[in-house]
Amino acid sequence: MADGIDSAAWKEKVGAGLLYLFLSLLFFARGLGHPGYMIGRGTDPGVHMWFFNWWRFAIAHRLNPFMTDWVWAPLGINLAWTTSVPLPSLISIPLQAMAGEPATYNIIVILMPPLAALAAFVLCRRVTGGAFWPSVLGGYIFGFSPHMLGEVLGHLVVIAVFPVPLIALITLDRIECEISVVRFSVMLALLLVTEFLCSVDLFATMTLVGGFSLLLALVLFKGNTRIRLQGLIVPMVLGYVISVAVLSPYFYYLLAFGHPSGSIWPPSKFSADFVGFLVPRETIWWASTSYVTAISHHLAGTIMENGDYLGVVLIVFVEIFRRRFWPTPTGKFLTILFLAIVIAAIGPTLHIAGVQGPPMPWAIFQHLPLIENILPVRFMMFAFLVVAVMAAMWFAAWDASALTKCAAAAVILVSIAPNPDASFWVSKLEVPSFFTDGSYAKELSPREIILPLPWAQEGNSMYWQMQSDMYFRMAGGWTGISPFEFDRMPIVNFFQGDTDLPEPGDQLKAYVARFGVTAIVADPSYGRLRTFQPALEALGVTAEPSGGALIYRIPAGKFGAYAKLTGADVEGRALALRFDTVLAAASNYISGGDDPLKLSPLELKRLNLLPPEWQIDTAPDSLRDWSIGGFSDNRIGIVLLGSAQGMKPLLDRYFGKVDELQFPAPSRWSPHSSPPEDRLDKLLMILDHTQLETAAAQLKSSPPPEMTTPFLGADSR
Repeated sequence: MADGIDSAAWKEKVGAGLLYLFLSLLFFARGLGHPGYMIGRGTDPGVHMWFFNWWRFAIAHRLNPFMTDWVWAPLGINLAWTTSVPLPSLISIPLQAMAGEPATYNIIVILMPPLAALAAFVLCRRVTGGAFWPSVLGGYIFGFSPHMLGEVLGHLVVIAVFPVPLIALITLDRIECEISVVRFSVMLALLLVTEFLCSVDLFATMTLVGGFSLLLALVLFKGNTRIRLQGLIVPMVLGYVISVAVLSPYFYYLLAFGHPSGSIWPPSKFSADFVGFLVPRETIWWASTSYVTAISHHLAGTIMENGDYLGVVLIVFVEIFRRRFWPTPTGKFLTILFLAIVIAAIGPTLHIAGVQGPPMPWAIFQHLPLIENILPVRFMMFAFLVVAVMAAMWFAAWDASALTKCAAAAVILVSIAPNPDASFWVSKLEVPSFFTDGSYAKELSPREIILPLPWAQEGNSMYWQMQSDMYFRMAGGWTGISPFEFDRMPIVNFFQGDTDLPEPGDQLKAYVARFGVTAIVADPSYGRLRTFQPALEALGVTAEPSGGALIYRIPAGKFGAYAKLTGADVEGRALALRFDTVLAAASNYISGGDDPLKLSPLELKRLNLLPPEWQIDTAPDSLRDWSIGGFSDNRIGIVLLGSAQGMKPLLDRYFGKVDELQFPAPSRWSPHSSPPEDRLDKLLMILDHTQLETAAAQLKSSPPPEMTTPFLGADSR
């Protein structure tokens, strides 16, 4: 009889897995025309393909897979802090050899939602005592949730979540004493290692949510259950100890060389929006209607970070579940856990249709080391797992006809159904033939350092390098994080679209000289390339077309004088000149009798008070090097972004001469301050009208060094 039960359970799992695989193929793979197409959009998929190739390349050439100067040359970068997906990269090496990285990436992406759904199905089946269809529904809600649908478009590192439900499953098995302590610890360690090697971020958030869940359960459950929960603590700790021991080489590179200072991405930009819980992005079938897009375009973040959408149907369902199961400890546990996760996903401040509101509990955690890099909206993955379990439990316990249950399940499925347009889920991998037909070997030398344009996430330079089999190195790249010495260079934001850079030609020469660039390789189809033309022409070299690319050869030593300037020199000069320009524009605005409360970058531009080449991007997630605004007491505030060394000349110049000098804002700055020197922070300077007029007058009567010395005379002092 036991063998028959096991056989039936196995068949159900296989059947559910095949169903989920069919749905994944139906949703995401229909638009794949040939190997030149990929699932997703933007440049993030190409980065994951690069990492697939990188682990294979590093092993084949006996390179350290964590430390490399193939990107961000010549300084290099510690890849332990990037989304390097080592486990998918390593197990897919044979597939890469047979089908290539794009096809490998597509296959792995197609498999991730079914794997997540199947893992959730097994968990739901365990919770419901074997109810098949309710568990199928629960698995779908988790594996094909709006969170997963958004992340499928480019974040493989976020959709590799199948270990999470399995950890919950073995925890339940241990609570019921169905597996031994040793087996539980070993299985937990295996799943933790698996998740860590897929996503360090998910490992961290899973640990936070798991720890909170255990504490919550200890509060809500009584008697023998509480005793069993207490008995989980030691084997859980043992599982983590084993996993850390196995992962010790990775942890060494993760921690021994320091970690990124400050948040890699601003949490407020990637937090759940209150309106976003009700209004979906285009990943959901009905989100393309005009009245929905009119609302959703106000939401922060990107279409990939669409995890906050629950919809009216699921929200109502959660309330129905609460009313039905609240009298039970399990009902209280799931409901409170769901609410806690949603609150964490909202992030440090409440946002309503993109408008920032009051602070939220996550503000307590956003400044803690390591945790500060967690994107709050990604907690919604755990919320959907809770909803999946709720759905399975409720449908399994609901005393209704099969037809009624099917109708209710259909309403839930329709409410979160994906965009039916096959072309929505795929895009073409654009790459000049220069990188595919061997032209690069004729124009470049092995390991030569190039500057690729488009820059970083603006283009597919990582894919370009992969296509050349790592023939050249890049003084750039797109790895999520980047070395501080690159971030501080003013030309970087210029390459990403900011046009408010003084002396862009000299700034480009300084970048080329500082990082040993011997060739600039540009895609002529890139729309912003014309913005860069004056800076490129300032190099004094002619662009040579080759294989659909433009090659700017930089003779050795051509800009040797620029190589003597430090990062602080070139950054400080750009910051000072930018500030001088904004200060003068603000003075002209106020002296012209305009309303201080209406003062803004856009208003200065409208009145032609800024240089004509400066463009103001009003998009909610646009990049900003500076900003300005007025206060009700007639004072004005100027905000500037830069490093401590780059800001030092301005801080010294205006200390004691303005109402407020904050750096990093909101901390007040004084000559005794010691701000972090390895990150970019905001300077906030607040001046009254008299101080503004005095500072502007001094720019004319006693011009500061940046206005009187040539670029090569730049000095951080």
